[in-house]
Amino acid sequence: MIAALHTSLDAPIGEAASFAAARILTGEALRSIVGARMKQVDGDGRTIDRDQQTNEAPDLPLAAASYLNAVIDQLTGTTDERRDVSKPDLMTWPWDVQAWKPEDPRENLVKAAALIWAAIDWLDHAPVTEATHG
Repeated sequence: MIAALHTSLDAPIGEAASFAAARILTGEALRSIVGARMKQVDGDGRTIDRDQQTNEAPDLPLAAASYLNAVIDQLTGTTDERRDVSKPDLMTWPWDVQAWKPEDPRENLVKAAALIWAAIDWLDHAPVTEATHG
C-alpha cells in the first residue's frame, strides 16, 4: 500500500515562506532524518503501534541519548575506556547490544533525530497520563 502525502498551507510548514526556511525544509539534513525514520518504519517494522507495544516511555529517548553521547565522544576525541563508541552507553542504551550500530558523527546524529521523532510519535499516541503529558 502506498500512502499519499498531503500538504497544506497551514502552520508550520505553510509559513515557511522565506528562502532560509525553505532551504531547511528541502535540505539534506531533514531528508536524511525523514529517510532514517522511514527506514525504521518500512525497513525495520518500527511502526508507532509496534513502538507502543514494545517500548516503555523512556526507551526511545534513551536510545537517542546513546547516539548523541557517541557523537559527543567522536567530535571531542574522547578516548575514555568506559565509553567506547563501538559499544553502546550502558547507562542509556535500552536494548540488546546487538542493536547498537554506530556510524560516523553525522549518521549518529541522524539516528538520534529519527529516534527522537519516534519518541514524539510514541508520546503523541500514548494514553494521557501525568508521566506522558505532564
